[in-house]
Amino acid sequence: MAQQGTSRAIQGTQSVSRAISLLRAVARYNENGARLSSLARNVGLHAVTARRLLSVLVVEGLVSFDPQKKIYKIGIALYHIGSAAKQFEIREQFRSILEKIADETEDTVFLFIRRGNDAICIDRIEGRFPIRALLVDVGVSRPLGLGASGLALIAFLPRDQFEEAFTANLNQYKSFRNLNPQLILDLAKKSQKKGYVVSEGLFWPGVTAISVPVFDAQGGVIAAISVTAIFSRMNRTRQKEVSRIIKKYLGQS
Repeated sequence: MAQQGTSRAIQGTQSVSRAISLLRAVARYNENGARLSSLARNVGLHAVTARRLLSVLVVEGLVSFDPQKKIYKIGIALYHIGSAAKQFEIREQFRSILEKIADETEDTVFLFIRRGNDAICIDRIEGRFPIRALLVDVGVSRPLGLGASGLALIAFLPRDQFEEAFTANLNQYKSFRNLNPQLILDLAKKSQKKGYVVSEGLFWPGVTAISVPVFDAQGGVIAAISVTAIFSRMNRTRQKEVSRIIKKYLGQS
């Protein structure tokens, strides 16, 4: 019985290893897709074994199969896994920056990233100021364009990407407290000139938020950092000062 158990364990380990090899092979040829025969040959498996393992990967969403073209590509589930890993990486990368901003401003700081046509909050640091504007919990998502962070993530995109995301979320803008989408367009244009977003009660009554886009080495927007406070605490002078503090710690000043 012990030998049978050991044998099953070895077979199970081999199946996992082979499935991973197939997944890597699919990823290598993902742009054009790959047929069963080439994938099996690539990892050194019999076609029957490769088909069986691929069928499991398809069911789990890690691989997709086009029955017309007979090709395999990476599935949506793997995208979500990668997205979750990216969120963790970005959160760890900017955690100390958020803490420094919260310490200097004494207000609540948020970190948002883009996920499709949505903005998702992946971190939040509360400031020491007694009255705090805790608008969003970590893990909450909302359409790109809504909220200072959502606007920072969309306003600084290339024009074609901005228009695509804006159009995709148009109906959601209209249903959000009867928000006029033109206001979002106008604020986006102002933000592009300033280099940061200022939302004075537009999305959340009584709250002013300053949001600065975070760029990668290629100039693409990868995140947005926002500071929020009650309206009376954030006059025009302080708005500029908060944006300066955020940019200072991002190395954008």
